[in-house]
Parts: sequence; C-alpha cells; structure tokens
Amino acid sequence: MPWYKSGTVSVTQNSNAVIGIGTAFIANSRVGDGFRGPDGGWYEVTNIASDTALAIDPPYQGATNAAGSYALAPLQGYVKDSADALRALVNQFGGVLAVLGDVPTRAGVREALNLNNTDGVPEGETNKYLTNGRALTMVLTGLDPAASGAVVATDTIIAAFSKLQKSKAAAGANSDITELNGLTKPITAAQGGVSDGYLDGLIPSWNSSSSITISSGAAFIQGSGKVLRLPSAVTLTGIGSLTADIFYYVYLYDNVGIPSIEISAVVPAAPYSGTSRSKTGDTSRRFVCALRSGSGGTLYGFQVAAGIIYYLANTSVAPFRRLASGTSTSYVSVSLSSLVPPTTQTAVLRGSSNTGVAALANPLAANTPLSLFDAGSRYQLHFPTGSDQSVQYVMLSAGNFTLDVCGYGMDR
Repeated sequence: MPWYKSGTVSVTQNSNAVIGIGTAFIANSRVGDGFRGPDGGWYEVTNIASDTALAIDPPYQGATNAAGSYALAPLQGYVKDSADALRALVNQFGGVLAVLGDVPTRAGVREALNLNNTDGVPEGETNKYLTNGRALTMVLTGLDPAASGAVVATDTIIAAFSKLQKSKAAAGANSDITELNGLTKPITAAQGGVSDGYLDGLIPSWNSSSSITISSGAAFIQGSGKVLRLPSAVTLTGIGSLTADIFYYVYLYDNVGIPSIEISAVVPAAPYSGTSRSKTGDTSRRFVCALRSGSGGTLYGFQVAAGIIYYLANTSVAPFRRLASGTSTSYVSVSLSSLVPPTTQTAVLRGSSNTGVAALANPLAANTPLSLFDAGSRYQLHFPTGSDQSVQYVMLSAGNFTLDVCGYGMDR
C-alpha cells in the first residue's frame, strides 16, 4: 500500500514526540511502522496517541523542525497483521477449504461434496425428502372445513386450504356471489344473464341546441356479445354545423376501453333483437336514440318521458305541421318521416278538426279509421305509423283537418 505523507510534522531534536499538522495517524499507521523524518532518517513508530501525535524510537536525531515533511511506511504493522490474519484463517478454515476440493467451480465443489444430486445427502429418521410421490400421499392434518375469512400471508398451507374450502361456491343457490368480471363468454338469459337486447338507463336530456347529456347506464353490444357499462353521465358539447333538418343518431361504444358516446348521421341497421339496433356497418356501436336537427344546424330541444321524445318547440308551425286544413274525402297518406325517425313507428300527434268529422288510419288497417276527431275538436295522442312513418287521414264529412307532430317513440 502507499506510504502515508499527508500534512506536516513538528519534531524536536533528541525528543521521541512527533506532532502532526493535518494528519490522520490512527487510520494510516500501526505500531512497528517506519517513520522517515524531515532529516531523512528512519525511526520506529512505538506509540500512536492520536491522529496528530505519535512516538518514535530512537529520539529524533535531526535538527528541530516545526513543519517538516515526513512519511509513514507500513513495515512491521501491516505485514504482521496480515500474516497473523492469514494464519488464523488457515487454522480455522483450512480443513473446511480442503473438503471443498481443488476445482474452483460450482460443479467442482458439488463433486467434492458428493452433491451432484440429493443422493449425497442422507435422510433423517423423521424429515424425509418431499418427493412427488410423498407429496401426493400427504394427509391434510388439521384441515378445518368451517374456517372462514380471506387467506392472508401469515396463514399456513392447511389454514389457507381450510378458508378456500369454506369460501368456494357450493352447488345450488348461492347468495355470496356479488359480481362476475372478466368473463370471455357472456352469460345467456337462460343462465340468468341479460338478453341480446339489454339496455338500461342511457336516457338523453337536452341542455342546449349544442349540448346533450346521456345518463349512466349499460347496454348489450352486438359486436362483442357483452354488456358495456357507462358508469357516469356523459355530456356532449359543441354540437354544431349539423346537416339541417335530418335525424342524427346517438350510439354507445367502447373507445379503447373507455365507454363513450357519439352522434352520427348514419342510420341504424335493422333490429337484431326486438327493437335493438346497431349502427349500420358497425356492430360495435349500440343505438341509443334519434335526435333531429333544425334549420340552423343544431339540435331541436327535446324532453324524454315514459319512452317518448317530445319536441320542445312550437309544434303548430312548419316543419312540425304535416297537414294544414286538409279536406280530402278519401284516404290520403301523410308522411311523418321528417319528424319521426325510422327507428320507431310511434308518433305523438295533435289533430284538429275545424269543421266536419276527421279520421286517422294506419296504412296497415286498409282505410279503417282508428281515431275520430269530431267537428271543433283537438286531441293529442300516441299513434302507430306505417313502416315508412306515414299515417292516413280522411274527412268523413265536409270540413278540414290539421295534423302536427309533437314527438316520437324512443324505441331502442
């Protein structure tokens, strides 16, 4: 190791005291080391009193020096300590090292100890090796079928088995299974699951002509064959620049793991289950409702009640007035498709017969009146339309009849 030379020393002729300045004698020297003084002479270190004081022998021979250079050579101290330590190590562990063999590899040590396999380690009378055969024949002593609670890290294997045995779902009726997550195949309605047409919640509400909110809920997605849950209400804002006077359709879909809502002009496909529909060409999007734009390219106000979407607008003027003072005395078709979407055949109508008796009919009823309006009467009613969202009217006696659309069914 290098000689220690940090700092300076103060020495006095014929004195064995050495005083250090900026020195650390304790950590860097040993009794028996060599001390070369400022005079170039060599002395033996006989005592180390502190980091800044040591004694030498013989007494310092050179001239007195208050800040001389020096050196400490690790002569006797380190060499003797190293030899003593090596001798002690050999005395204590020499036999052990000999047992480990003379090949300095793991394989060599294992070979020397006869540990290439467990055959080199004898079994005791009680503790045997846990071979596969022995493990399979072990008795579960202490298993408690009545144990309950969650398995914790401090449980023994038997205690954990006991808790798992108690918590397993038994055959027959169970009341402790509260939720199933991660199923790769949906539970069918026959198994207690939901039908392909399942939809709950997801009620639209109008905030302004450019904003709507869809409430929380869930719906079966045709494409995935699973229910998608919208955990909280979603508000869409900035709705504008829509094509005027057409229906837009709201869809629920999975946006890379995030349940989301979109508004699209793409009409839903034909129902795949009951009245349930998906977006045309995209079964990953479940139809929620239809909303109509106005002449300004924004959405008409609306309110949902009992499965009906009511227009929040003056429905006694265009475009809601679909017939103004009609006088036909034979059945005539009135199209409602501009105000009633193709997803429903329920229209909320307001009919007014100013003079004469008027009748409303469904195209399927072959000119058979389903509702009559006496002269001077005005009624609002839910009325079934044809598949093309049309109805028929006729004046049974001379007069005129007016018909307005006030809302439509929210079939989905």
